[in-house]
Amino acid sequence: MLDRKIEQFIENAMQLRILVIGETIIDEFIDVSYEGQSMKSICPVYRFEGKQSIQMGGASAIANHLKDFAKSVDVITNTNKEIIKTRFVDVNDKKKHVEINKFDTAGFKELKVNVKDFDIVIVADFGHGFCDKLKIDDGFHLMCQTNSNNFGFNRISKWKTNNKKSACIDLREASLQVNKRISDPGENEIKEIYNYELNTADLFVTSGKEGSFYCNGTKTINQKTFQCEVVDTIGAGDTFFAFACVTSHLGYKDDILLVPSLAASLSTTWLCNEKSVNKKTLLEHAAKYL
Repeated sequence: MLDRKIEQFIENAMQLRILVIGETIIDEFIDVSYEGQSMKSICPVYRFEGKQSIQMGGASAIANHLKDFAKSVDVITNTNKEIIKTRFVDVNDKKKHVEINKFDTAGFKELKVNVKDFDIVIVADFGHGFCDKLKIDDGFHLMCQTNSNNFGFNRISKWKTNNKKSACIDLREASLQVNKRISDPGENEIKEIYNYELNTADLFVTSGKEGSFYCNGTKTINQKTFQCEVVDTIGAGDTFFAFACVTSHLGYKDDILLVPSLAASLSTTWLCNEKSVNKKTLLEHAAKYL
């Protein structure tokens, strides 16, 4: 049954024209190994292990996940290296020890977008300013992300005057939105989030190991996480959002969370955005749960 549902999703998505708008984030990974603590200061010491890799994250990652499924995927994004996140990763345990962020985003200007040639318009607001002066018709799909750089200052309610097809937030962002800590949401909490300055037809809430939630104002659905061997969870929320926009557009009902959750699970099996979801890997991943 599951493989057939994935095949049907692929068939339904193949003629879609998609536009993704938002910041591209350059993810840089540097391999290190822990040597100990400096004798002269309270400071950990790492050895550079000679490997450095660069990946395209943010809006570009979202677009890359969808390219194998849609007729066309266009991207409107920053073109220079304004947003760089450098992570030092231990080669022994694959854990991130240090992250250094570089933001050079003062030059972002007003952006007016004509969306008439697209079936799905996705706005991925990572809070670095690229989307702050966006002029766009209503009916788009929105993610408004909170991170260490903009915690509490990039709330999704900043888009409340726009009528949206769908909105996607994680549980921490939802807690900030309704001004209270939510750790184990039930139907009432999900509906409360839906009704708090979102102005959206569909709402998606992701909660990591607890799975994901969908609400349209009257109906609430919960999808448990597909368990797999996790390498890295960075980017899984972006993957979920990419496919949730498509299932929302296609008018999925009870299965609206299935493909987004499966794709997000698949994306945790590699480091950050070193790979993208495609038809073949999604079907292979689905086969594990038959």
